[in-house]
Amino acid sequence: MEMHDIAAKKKQCEAEMAAKEPILEVKGEGNPYTLANVPTPAAEEAEPGDYTGLNKASEDIYSNISEPTKRPVKQIQEAIRPYRVACLILTMLSLVLLLVIVVLLVKMKTGSSACPMNAVGWKSPTCTVEQCRTFTSQHQDRCYCCQQCPPRWVRLGQSCFFLSTLRLSWEESRNNCTGEGGSLAVVRSQKVQSFLTQNGNGRKYWIGLRSTNDTWTWIDDNVLQQSYWGATQTTGDCGILSSDKLADNNWITSPCSSYTYYICQMQL
Repeated sequence: MEMHDIAAKKKQCEAEMAAKEPILEVKGEGNPYTLANVPTPAAEEAEPGDYTGLNKASEDIYSNISEPTKRPVKQIQEAIRPYRVACLILTMLSLVLLLVIVVLLVKMKTGSSACPMNAVGWKSPTCTVEQCRTFTSQHQDRCYCCQQCPPRWVRLGQSCFFLSTLRLSWEESRNNCTGEGGSLAVVRSQKVQSFLTQNGNGRKYWIGLRSTNDTWTWIDDNVLQQSYWGATQTTGDCGILSSDKLADNNWITSPCSSYTYYICQMQL
């Protein structure tokens, strides 16, 4: 009895399974195949709530991404224009500066060697004696317009003369002149003789003339050649220029220990 029940239940299960399986049947030749008893799944409609989270997520992602700002071409051109103008101005200034430098260099190399001393209103430039000496040694073929005598010195040609207002002996006068970078004046031309006489203010001055072993020599050890001795005979071994007399014969002698004014000379 139990075995019979088991077999009956088995057949019942197989029948139920067969009823659930799809049955394929052919409806004649040339007709399309059809499926019978195939359950068609019902189309599931998506509910609006299912996409709400996704939409919000997408919006959150793209909300953080901003489109790049696009500047109009006109604004870019207007921003560039001032820089172009500045570059043009700087270029022009550079060219002008370069032209000035070239002109100065050309003038330095081809400058005239003639001094404008005779020009109206010409003034000798101011510079120290050391600067003048340096300039002269470096530019032997150039104009000596830069050369300037020190204050209270007077110039004649390439020499500066200082006529003192202090009276000293001949030796002391020589030492003072040496300390100033010069020496007692040496008179070798009528031009210098007349110049010192005219600027002497009627005083008597030591000059660089001295007698040694009955021979008159200049302070540079050159023997006296041209002289301007006065008619009056005096004693002494050192020479004096008397500017209160005519330039042709205003030299006198005096003891070297005597005190009188002196004239210093400096070569430029």
